[in-house]
Parts: sequence; structure tokens; C-alpha cells
Amino acid sequence: MTCFGVNNKLSNCQLNMNILCFLKTLILLSFIATVSVFSQNYEIAVTLNSRNDTIILGHFFAKNDLMIPDDTVVLKNGKGVFRGIRKLERGVYFFISDGKKLFDFIIGDNKKFGIVADTTDFINLTKFTSSPENDVFYEFQRFNADRGKQFQQLNEQYQNATSDDNRNAIRIKMQELRDERIKYIEKLVDTNKDLYVSKFLRTLVPVETRLPELPKDADGNVTDQGFQYRWYRTHFFDNLNIFDPDMLRTPFYEEKLMEFITKVIPQYTDTICVESSKILANAKANDEIFRCIMVSLFNHYAALANKVLVQGLVVPENVWVYLAEKWYIPYATWSTADYLETLKKEVEKKTPNLIGKQAPPMEMLRFLPPDHIKAAVLDTAIKFDVHAGSEIQDFRKELKSKFTAIVFWDYSCGHCKTFMQEMFQVFEEYKNKGLAVITVQTVNTREAKSKWIDFVNDHQMYEWTNAWSPYNNKYKDLYDISSTPLLYLLDEKGNIILKKMQPEHFKDFFENQMGRNQQ
Repeated sequence: MTCFGVNNKLSNCQLNMNILCFLKTLILLSFIATVSVFSQNYEIAVTLNSRNDTIILGHFFAKNDLMIPDDTVVLKNGKGVFRGIRKLERGVYFFISDGKKLFDFIIGDNKKFGIVADTTDFINLTKFTSSPENDVFYEFQRFNADRGKQFQQLNEQYQNATSDDNRNAIRIKMQELRDERIKYIEKLVDTNKDLYVSKFLRTLVPVETRLPELPKDADGNVTDQGFQYRWYRTHFFDNLNIFDPDMLRTPFYEEKLMEFITKVIPQYTDTICVESSKILANAKANDEIFRCIMVSLFNHYAALANKVLVQGLVVPENVWVYLAEKWYIPYATWSTADYLETLKKEVEKKTPNLIGKQAPPMEMLRFLPPDHIKAAVLDTAIKFDVHAGSEIQDFRKELKSKFTAIVFWDYSCGHCKTFMQEMFQVFEEYKNKGLAVITVQTVNTREAKSKWIDFVNDHQMYEWTNAWSPYNNKYKDLYDISSTPLLYLLDEKGNIILKKMQPEHFKDFFENQMGRNQQ
């Protein structure tokens, strides 16, 4: 059967083929039109002092020192044009030349505009064409620079003032300048609500400038002392919404986030974990925002955990493990499988021995009584007997002191021997204040037992509980013993108070404890 009828009229088959050809042509034309429309998705003409430099267009991302390049142009006689089909998201952009940032500007909805700049005075001599965003931005820049000079002059006068009256008068003028700046920003924001620059300028206004008065009763007595703090905490992100993608390309997004996490909310480990989870749960609606917040929190507490064990009432390692386990490992789709597997293993190592948890059990832990250790001086058989001593099923149930230090050490390690002697001096000083010590020899051979016995006898460490586990090494994983010496401090219930301590830390610890008991 052919597709043509006897009268040379189009059959249904031919008609369908023509329709398909027409649709293909229409799609092709649509694609060409689309490419034509978006082939110059952004076009930024630059004129810069007749220089022949290579200029990089870039944008901030979340913080001041994270500057991401977008495009590069070589200026000829100071002129060049950035063109591209890639979408430039709204945010704060800049030019870089010779590795130095030249000046900032705004990219909003309009991606086609011109810039004429003078390197001798970017703020006052830079002009824009077809860019109302930057007309407003640079109006603010010039105002801010002028008031900044005035503020600096007042500050110098304040430093040189010779009387309280003069200082108070200058302080009032400084506050007036701050108030004037805020009012000026608010005016620009109100009159340019349809522009991205209004969002950016709003971030420069501290939310506490709108802090309401404390509630009072009819007699003028404050009825709720915590009202202002709760308001401030609730409204902290009003002027910089961390869930708005437009705010990512600013130089202080991460700073605002971390200020809330590290300063605004109460600094307790559990509180930080709860508030971080609330933020991350809301951030999951946008992949880019979630990744930015997740990485910022994760990196901050990872770095902090490497520096300090405890910061006030916060245990950074606990926060980091929480973030890794609950959020990073399940949802960090950008990470490689190898890194996530490494992270899982790291979390597994740290989870059993986190500060605040009960110390893990040590299976087949054998305690050597002082009589056995002393007898081994004269009896070789006793010294090499790996079966000697008494086995404790759960050492945590045997704790009787207010504080117990567990020291993991290796008889062949020179640093361990020095550590043990320093620790013995600490024990002598604080044993009457509730400190007991359990030492665990980590090498489970007959020779190790022999050398260990000699060391204890040489230094007469008989008041300590000297132990080892000759038949089981599982405790090494539970206590994350990758190197020795390693010291954990437990309370009377067997909970981990501190770990990775040095002997010299005990003085500060006990003084702090005594100070708390006296309060």
C-alpha cells in the first residue's frame, strides 16, 4: 500500500508525515529562537581606565573569603564585555585584576548593563548604565563612606577626650550617626522594594533596632524579663533570611548563620544539636542552601573539635558526631562514597566514648593486686603469669571514688612512662579530694606483663588499680585507642567527664570543681 491516492491527493499517511515535518521545523525554530534570546543571557560592558588587564568577574558565596569566578575578559584600551549564556544568580559580584578585588556591584534581574569605573576612586567615580540596582547600591556606598569618615573622626576625638562630659557628648553624636545610617538604609529599602538591592541593604540593619520594650504591668513593673531575648532569637533572621537563595551570594551569609548558632542560642551541646536540626530540616527544601548550611556547621564543629575538648558547656566533638550521623551521612549527596564510608567509620569509633556517655565496658579486664605485683619481684613465675589477678565483669560497678582516671598505656613507650610518673604525682596530690586511678596496660604478652610489673614496683604505684585484658582487645576500639598514653576521666557513675587529658589539666579541673561546690 502506498501513501498516495489515485487522485494525487494527500493520504492520511502523507498528511501525518507533513505534520511531523512541520512540528520538527517549529521545534527547531523555537530552539533557534531560544538560543537567540539566551545566547547573551548576561552582557556587562566594562570601561576601566584605559587598562589592558585581564579582568575576572566573580561572586561572593556565603562568606567574604569565598569568591567564585564566573567569567574572564581581556580589556583592550580599557574596554571589554562579559557575555555568556550561563545564568548569573542574583547577588553581590566583583571584578578581580592581578589577584586583587577591585570593587563590588549588584546583579539583580537585569543582566545587561554597563560600568565605567576609575581605579583612583571606585566609590565616587564609578558610573552605571541601565542598572538601577547599582545606582541605589552606589548611592548607599557614597553615603556610607561619608558617614564612615565622620564616625572615624568622632572616634579619634573620643580617644583624645579629657573629660567624661566630652566623652558622653561624642558618644551621643556617634549614636546619632548610627541611627542616621539605619534610617537612610530603611528609606532606600522602602523606595526600592522591587529590586534585589533592597534585600541586600536590609541585611545591613541590625534586627535589634526593632527590639520591643519589655512588657510592664499597670504599676510599671516588668512582667517578663526574658521577653526581649525570646523576641531577638525568634526574629534574628528577619533581615537576612538564610532560607532565601538570593542571600547565598553575599559576603556575610555564613557569618550570620554562625552568629546565631554560637552566640544567640544558649551554648549547650544539646541545644546546638536541636537548633541545628531545625535549621537543616527547613533548609532541605533547597539543595544549594542545605549544602551551604550543612557544610558550614559540619566544618565549624569538626575544626573546633580538633582544638578543644570542651568549650564552656559545649562539647564540639559531640555536636560534630551528631551532625555527621543525623544529617551529613544520610543527606550529603554531593560527597563521594569513599568519603561517606570513611566518615561512617570515624563516627563509629567516636560514638561509644563521647563525653557525657557512660564509659564503655572492658571485657575480661584483670586487676593485679599490690601483693601479686610485690611478690613478682622475687618470683619469676608470678611475674610472667598471664592468668594472675581477678577478672571484673563490669569495672563501672566497682567505682567508689568521686572521680576515676583511666590511663591506657604501653610499657614500651617512653612518653607513656613519663606520663605515668606525672600522673602519679597528680594522684598523690588529689587522692584525698576524690581521685582514683585505673591503669590499663595495652600490650597483652608475657613480656609486657613482666616489664609492666617492674615499672609499677620501681615507682611503687601500689595505690592504683593496675589492670590489663590479656585475652580481649575489643576495648581498644570502644575507647578509640589509636595511640598511647590516653586518659579518660569518669564520675562516680562511670560517665565520661573528660578525655585525652594531660596530667597538668587536673589542677584546673579540681579547682573548678571546688569552686562550683562552694557556690
